[in-house]
Amino acid sequence: MKVLHLGVSGFALVSLVGCSAMGLGSKPVDYKAGAGQVQSLEMPPGLTAPVTDDTYKVEGAEGESVATYSAYAKDKSAPAVVQSKQQAPTVLAPVKGVSIEHDGEKRYLRVDESAERVWPVVESFVRDAGFKMQSEDQSAGIIETDWEENRPKDNKNSGILTKIFSGFFSSGERNRFRIRLERVKDDVTNIYVTEYGQEEVLDSSGITTSWKMLPNDPELEAEMLQRLMVQFGANPEQAAVATTKGAQASGGANLVQIFDGSSIIVINDAFDKSWRRVGLAIEKTGLVVEDKDREKGVYYVRTPLAKSSWLQKLEFWKDEDAAQHFRVNVKDNGASCDVSMTDANGDSSAEARKQLEVIYKHINQ
Repeated sequence: MKVLHLGVSGFALVSLVGCSAMGLGSKPVDYKAGAGQVQSLEMPPGLTAPVTDDTYKVEGAEGESVATYSAYAKDKSAPAVVQSKQQAPTVLAPVKGVSIEHDGEKRYLRVDESAERVWPVVESFVRDAGFKMQSEDQSAGIIETDWEENRPKDNKNSGILTKIFSGFFSSGERNRFRIRLERVKDDVTNIYVTEYGQEEVLDSSGITTSWKMLPNDPELEAEMLQRLMVQFGANPEQAAVATTKGAQASGGANLVQIFDGSSIIVINDAFDKSWRRVGLAIEKTGLVVEDKDREKGVYYVRTPLAKSSWLQKLEFWKDEDAAQHFRVNVKDNGASCDVSMTDANGDSSAEARKQLEVIYKHINQ
């Protein structure tokens, strides 16, 4: 037993001596000193050290870096959002200029951009406004909306265009719009808006109803132009002021009979203004502009298709293109212009003379 005690005591003594020799006695261990002696890693041949990126570095108010969000949030003046170095590109850059111009009593929108850039903006505006497209022809620059029911005109707190959509009942009136783009120059486009209205009336029997055309509503046309102007980046207040500006005086127009028995319209305005006045008058008559050639001064128009009811549309065996085609010619005389109209064969037919008289009435309104 005594031998066992001596053995245990000897083992403990040897252990204490060993710990003292290794420096693990009562002296505290300096771990930092050991860590400082470690050499930094060396990059293998052919490799380069990674480059640090400051994209996600969070800066404090004084520009110094902070490691935690709590340190960042302590400073009330620190920017709330870190701006990225590269901003997201815009879908369509702002146009250079937009204004509402007057041609007599008629207003139109002038945009200092090419027709190719203006077209998608107008098309998007019409769709976002909730109108259904009846037709759109980019080559001719024409968008026509479908007929929309008009709400009763007792809502004075909302805009005029908002009355077009009715969710519950009919007012017996409906509207549609024709928007026409005209390339004036490579970087200038004019936009014309024409409104058409119809009223549902009882026929002589007092049982069935039919739609009767109403005069154009200048207020609806002006509001559409005003909203289009805002769509192109104008301030709403500025657009409202531009819409209410006074109209400019236009030269007079006369219907003159010439030597061969046909008639012409003489407009006492330069070609640019006369061309616009004729185009607007054509739209008010209800004629459809199929194409136009400004350089030659020709509008290619046709009468609307007679088939309008669903029963007539089922008559597929009949000619779909039953409309009559005409040419409206605007001849530049310098200070004035002569406007004539011929049929598809180039003749001044009775129907062409009749249509010209209707155009003259709208020019002289």
